Amino acid sequence: MTAALAAGLALHTPAFAQSQPGAPGAATATFRIAPQPLSQALVEFSRTTGIQLFVTADVVRGVNSPGVQGTLNPTAALSRLLAGSGLSYRFTNGSTVTITRPGTAAIPTAGDADGAIALDVIDVTGGWNAASGSGFQGTPDWVYDTPASVSVISREAIQTNPNRTARDLFASVPGVLASSDNAQNPGVNVNIRGLQDQNRIAMMIDGARQNFQRAGHGSTGYSYVDTALIREVDIEKTTTSGVGSAGSLGGSVNFRTIEAGDIIAPGRLFGTELDLTKGDNEYQLAGSASAAARISDSFSLLAAYSHKKLGEYAIGKNGAVDYIGWPLEAPVFTGSETSSYLFKAEAKPTDASSLTVSWLRYDAAFSQGQSAYEDEQAILNDTLSAAYHWKPDGSLIDLKARLWYNNVKDDEYRPKRSSDQPETWVNYSLATIGGSADNTSRVQLPFGDLSFNYGFEGFHDDGNTEATGSGIDANALQAFWYQGANPTGTRDIYSGFGKATFERDWLSLSGGIRYDYYDLAAQTTIGGKPVTTSERYCQIYRANGTCRLYRTIYTTTHPSYGVDVDRSGGAFSPTANLTLKPLDGLQLFGTYSQGYRPPTLMEAAFGGAHVGGYAGQYAPNPAIEPEEAETWEIGANLSSDNVLVPGDKVRMKVVDFYRRVQNYIAVGKISLVPAVGVAPYEYDAYVNLDGLTLMRGVEVEANYDAGPFYIGGSFSYLKADYADTYLYNGASYDAASGVLFVPPKMKYTVDGGVRLFDKALTLGGRLTHVGAADQHFGLIYGSYLTDAYTIYDLYGSYAVTEAVKLRFAVNNVTDVAYVPALGQVSLPAPGRTTTVSVNFKF
Repeated sequence: MTAALAAGLALHTPAFAQSQPGAPGAATATFRIAPQPLSQALVEFSRTTGIQLFVTADVVRGVNSPGVQGTLNPTAALSRLLAGSGLSYRFTNGSTVTITRPGTAAIPTAGDADGAIALDVIDVTGGWNAASGSGFQGTPDWVYDTPASVSVISREAIQTNPNRTARDLFASVPGVLASSDNAQNPGVNVNIRGLQDQNRIAMMIDGARQNFQRAGHGSTGYSYVDTALIREVDIEKTTTSGVGSAGSLGGSVNFRTIEAGDIIAPGRLFGTELDLTKGDNEYQLAGSASAAARISDSFSLLAAYSHKKLGEYAIGKNGAVDYIGWPLEAPVFTGSETSSYLFKAEAKPTDASSLTVSWLRYDAAFSQGQSAYEDEQAILNDTLSAAYHWKPDGSLIDLKARLWYNNVKDDEYRPKRSSDQPETWVNYSLATIGGSADNTSRVQLPFGDLSFNYGFEGFHDDGNTEATGSGIDANALQAFWYQGANPTGTRDIYSGFGKATFERDWLSLSGGIRYDYYDLAAQTTIGGKPVTTSERYCQIYRANGTCRLYRTIYTTTHPSYGVDVDRSGGAFSPTANLTLKPLDGLQLFGTYSQGYRPPTLMEAAFGGAHVGGYAGQYAPNPAIEPEEAETWEIGANLSSDNVLVPGDKVRMKVVDFYRRVQNYIAVGKISLVPAVGVAPYEYDAYVNLDGLTLMRGVEVEANYDAGPFYIGGSFSYLKADYADTYLYNGASYDAASGVLFVPPKMKYTVDGGVRLFDKALTLGGRLTHVGAADQHFGLIYGSYLTDAYTIYDLYGSYAVTEAVKLRFAVNNVTDVAYVPALGQVSLPAPGRTTTVSVNFKF
């Protein structure tokens, strides 16, 4: 957990001689902390044990630690780290330690007596649970000690740049973009290295999968979350042999909600935080309120609420956007109103265990469509999660378990288009329940340490679409304009995994395996070949009763057929990693991983017809196969302090990757017999593309922080070569209907600033350049082509007091008119927008 610098707690027993019954000294861990400055050694101790440390900066400044090696309990390990320092420590509860120089003033914590005086707390950390650190835009330090392609959007980055939706958070993350093809929808759809939609990326909130999909003209996958309640976003850019990768292909995104410790200041029992933001360009209001209470050393509660109201923004005036596709002269329906609620309880039933239970609700209202037709949308996203961690005595049990439930409901009102398309009410919903359990066992060998992580995870998707209205009452087939592309059914994914890791001072070697199994059942309706019948009748009779003029009435009917879809399968996916540490602070690594993504309900049970159509148009493809991917990576981490001036910090991560995807799923044509005794008919369906889809690229993020000033940046280069043909009736066809979202080849961000008046005032600026997207076929080429653009932003903050902070931001300073990457020209990005925020924390 977080290591912090704070006022010391007076103790008079030397650390190397101290023993404290009642401290969590029995549970052991394997320590490999080399001799180094004490401040850095304590960060490694916190990272290994999860124990929170409090110590003043002057106490550890200039002090070196002899380090510690071996499997020990935290008390013994901390005593060795402090040996010879003359410092004292005390466990104030099961997860908190204060370190002081004997004779200094005490710092109170939740377990101390009333009336103690708390001094300032300064975050210095690097533990795995840190929400901010010394990396690019506040990325926590553990990212630069992790031999994998991971990135984190820190709490600092979230608060520095007020966002309209969660999409804005990903602009500076290397290798990552958020699809902007539907700026009317406040949901976020993340693209990692060219992969998005249909659960290719595992989207999560506190580990709970967000699997909702809805068919439309563009993106299908949306996750709904308000960033005001998020402490950080963890991004894995490839699959792993661990929790979070089941049924995914290209990585994961996990939104982690705020915790009680984010609201309660060290040494206090209660805390509140209020934040209010207002701006121009229809950034009308964004506000949040959070309160947390530490009921005891082992139990805390948190409640939070946020509200945001946005109007229809104006695009930039510098330059022009050539509108194609929709006949619009300006973006419409880009406003929304959202409310979110978070309740969380955190408990430590014993010194060796912890339990966190939370409920998060997201409630949004917005509209989609063109100026002539406004479809009203109401989103309700409920996520319930329970996480348990148990680490008793010994090194064989380090158990983590999680249960969760997610339910997304999208209620849509579609006004009347014509007499053939009367007003309709549609409810799209997906409920997902799942869980995971994994354990890590550690064994110390004479020549190194061996650990085994093993477990399972799984989830159950239950999708349902209902449509009502007078048109459906008159013709039930109209319901399948909505239900066909968003079928009703269930999908189960079960996954078991294991990984072994060998470590010694300079070497780490791991190998893992995962087995994914899926079982999908759904029902859909498809149309058949229209049937035309004729009836001849006499229109004019002669006087003698014979017919003088015949007329023929032709009647066309559209037959429909119910189809049951039942699919299952599974595959093994191995992983491997080799990590070398040739120098202190330098880490070199190489990884290999495979991913396996079964079809979603939408892909496997596609049916019905486009709104307004009746003839057979969409059908499920009985031959569709899961997608599979292989990814190779080589990379380096650099983490160094005191490089140019005392106290400065350098952090860098570089990754070169190559990925190939087999059986990429897009839309094409198939020939299908809709029912026994019925002639084959041609349908649009999801198909597997021929050949390999290849992605190769380089990602860099780096930061230099000298204290009074900082500068950092990120860079991405991606060359994506998508398969674009498929086999049909023995011939190769272009996937002309396939809406693939091809990211730009290059994007980069430079972010720098200064800290003045003892760091009370921060002033910064940011440059973001995004290259042109090389869309090369299908609907993309006609409607989603985007040009290169460069955006400049300014931001700043001023700490008026310890409890009050003012912030400002000017986004798109030069008021450029542009279409965001993975966007469409009908919905350009906002023009210059200025926001002012005030934050109260007490």
